Amino acid sequence: MRLSRRQSGDEQTCSNNGLATRVDPKADLPWGALVELGEVPTFAQKSTETHLMALMHIPLDQIGEKHLQALIDAGAAESRSIDYKRTTYGNGADDYSEFLRDVWSFANSAGGDLVLGMDAKDGIPTAITPLTMPMDGEILRLEQMARGGLQPRIANLSPHKVPIGTDGNVLIIRVARSYNAPHRITRLNSNRFWARSAAGKYEPDVNELRTLFNAGPQLADRIRNFRLDRIAKIVAGQTPVPLTNSGSLILHIVPLSAFDVNSSLPLRQIKEDFQSFVPMGSSTASGARINFDGILKILNADPQATQHLAYVQLYRNGIIESLRSALMKESSGSLIIFHLDDIIIQEVIRKLKDLADVGVEPPYALLVSLSSVAGARFNFERGQYNAWSPDELGDRLDRDQYHFDEVIFETIPPTQSECADCIRPILDQMANAGGRATSPIFDNQGRYLQLSQR
Repeated sequence: MRLSRRQSGDEQTCSNNGLATRVDPKADLPWGALVELGEVPTFAQKSTETHLMALMHIPLDQIGEKHLQALIDAGAAESRSIDYKRTTYGNGADDYSEFLRDVWSFANSAGGDLVLGMDAKDGIPTAITPLTMPMDGEILRLEQMARGGLQPRIANLSPHKVPIGTDGNVLIIRVARSYNAPHRITRLNSNRFWARSAAGKYEPDVNELRTLFNAGPQLADRIRNFRLDRIAKIVAGQTPVPLTNSGSLILHIVPLSAFDVNSSLPLRQIKEDFQSFVPMGSSTASGARINFDGILKILNADPQATQHLAYVQLYRNGIIESLRSALMKESSGSLIIFHLDDIIIQEVIRKLKDLADVGVEPPYALLVSLSSVAGARFNFERGQYNAWSPDELGDRLDRDQYHFDEVIFETIPPTQSECADCIRPILDQMANAGGRATSPIFDNQGRYLQLSQR
């Protein structure tokens, strides 16, 4: 089985493919107490340096001049996750190669920030030296340089300009950790690999390269094994709350960073927010509680109810398990599943945005499963909601469980149409299970049609 890959336009949105420390009055509290208080670092704060030693704990679009000045005041040295440049990269061959080495040493390691417009002596920042050229053109130039000399290409190269009064800008290029590593420089037939340590960039040895090459397949296996283990427990009735019958839709959304060490979530904040991580089929959660695994959100106001329609289990490492039962409706002697494609699209967009809001950044793996659905039929009617005709019912499903191929989101799709494009491999596989060649939510040209348009 392989991870599925889809692209929308030039920007790739889906494809196949340490803990911050601080001086704090709560420093002596046990980890569990900090979790309850929501005081543990979020995913955006995963760094092996302290807060003052890097910018990675700050959302990129929130970084301002005060954060840059704080680096200077603290004497925050170049490290595994930050590199300073007095000016931008030139147009010469050596400048080009230097830029590629800097970018991909971050991508092959844990990610980091290139800060262009910050003078440094022996790796210690000493002054802000604003860039004065037009930023949009410079960003475009650097992005083209990155695309032209590296293989495989990185999707998440994020620029951010920081205005410095009327003097110019500092340009920060955030390079996300790549889960498609290792990357190599191919320009001028270089074919060299680079990684990064606290001392800066270096060429990894054979053993390190072997680890980089093996990391991707090992991560894919861990994600798949997690899914299969959870499905087995759900089928065995080992769910956080008892469920109604009539089939279940199970979505697992796994941040690729979920298996990193020291990843955690602001549990108290999430527990008190009934508009986030809402169970399928509702606009708000009726109940929430912290449990051993993380946060459980349910529809029933009574957590002791004998049956529940849906729940969301958010694991403390950022993995989401969203389950909706009572998936099938009986009508004229047939068990029918209505508009499953639309339910999945809406749920995926909501949950990806929820993860981003608490600092859990892409990439994400989406895994979709159906359970206890043997004998049911998909409704392929695209007219009025929940309307159906015998001619538009799919073949009876001949399996009790279906586990569809994975899809990876490298960014969060902003629209239902883009989300549908990304997960089309899953939607087409569901249609295949019902005896159709492709999902009916796309027209003959492959364009997504919203339910009201069909």
